[in-house]
Amino acid sequence: MISDLSARDNDASVTFYVALWKRKGITQDEFDNYWRDVHGPVCARLPGQFQYWQFHVGHDGGGIFPAIPGVIYNQTPEASQFDGIAELTFKTVEDRDIWFNAAGILMDDEHNIFSKAIGYVTSIGNSITYRDHIDNGAPNGNLNIIKYHVQLKKADGVDVNSFRKYLTEIFAANVIKSDKLCKFRLHMFETPDLSRPDAAGVAHSEPQELLTQAAFEIAFRDGVDRENFFASKEYALATAEQAKFVKQVSAFPETNAYTFVYEGQMTLSGRRGSSTAELITNLGAINQVRSDISELLGIKEPNK
Repeated sequence: MISDLSARDNDASVTFYVALWKRKGITQDEFDNYWRDVHGPVCARLPGQFQYWQFHVGHDGGGIFPAIPGVIYNQTPEASQFDGIAELTFKTVEDRDIWFNAAGILMDDEHNIFSKAIGYVTSIGNSITYRDHIDNGAPNGNLNIIKYHVQLKKADGVDVNSFRKYLTEIFAANVIKSDKLCKFRLHMFETPDLSRPDAAGVAHSEPQELLTQAAFEIAFRDGVDRENFFASKEYALATAEQAKFVKQVSAFPETNAYTFVYEGQMTLSGRRGSSTAELITNLGAINQVRSDISELLGIKEPNK
C-alpha cells in the first residue's frame, strides 16, 4: 500500500449510497450471506453501473474516534445502527437514472433481508477519493486493514455550503497530509427523496433528525497508525473548529467488503456470487472463468 491509486475513481462522477438495516428474524450470517451471494449478483446485472461495493459493518460502539468538545460522539441511537452500506457509482447522472429505472426488480428481494434502506445520492464532484493506498480496489472479503465508514450530521443552523466547505477545505485538506492514513473518501449528500413508498415491509424513509448530510471512508494499516493519526497535528487542525459545523459523528467499523461491478464490468463475485468467487480464486479453478463456462451458465454482462 504505497502508490496513491485514488485516480481510479475519477470516472465515478456520481454515487448512490444506501444505508441498510438487517431484517428482524434472521441471523447476522443469513443477512451477510444472502446479501453477498444472492442479492448482490442480481443487483450487479442491472445496467448503468460503474462500481458496486457492499460494505458489511459492525455497529458504532464508540470509543475509537477521540471526542471533540461540542460534537456528539459515542451516542449513536439504536435506530441509526445499520448493518451495511451499498455504494454504487456511475459515470454520468444519466447512467444513474438508467439504473434507477431498472432497479424495481430489487424491491421484492429487499424484503428477504432488509428492514430499512435509506438511499442518498451525490451530485457531480461530491464523492471524492482524496487518497487510496489500498492495492486491491475490488475486494472480495477482508482487506486486513482497519477501515471505518463514518456518518456526519451537520450542526444546527449551519447552511449546507458552509458545512461542505469545512469538510473539503479544512477537514479533508488537513487529514490527507498525514502519512498514517491509507484511504480517505468523502461523500456529501443531497437531501434524500423520502416520498418513495415503503415496499414489502422495507422502510425507505425516516425522520429528518436521523438523516445524515455526509459520510467518509477512512482506513489505516493498523491500530498504531490509527492512534498516531488521531494524535497528530494534522487531525488536530482538521477538528479544531469541527463543533461549528458538525453535530454528530458515528463510526461504523468495516468487517468485509465485496465488489460486484468494477470499471463498468461485473466481477467474478458479480457473475457467480461472492462465496463461489472465493472458492474459484482460492482453488485456482481457471476453467471457471473461461467464456465457455459463462456461456453455459447463461451469464452475460449488462448493457452499459
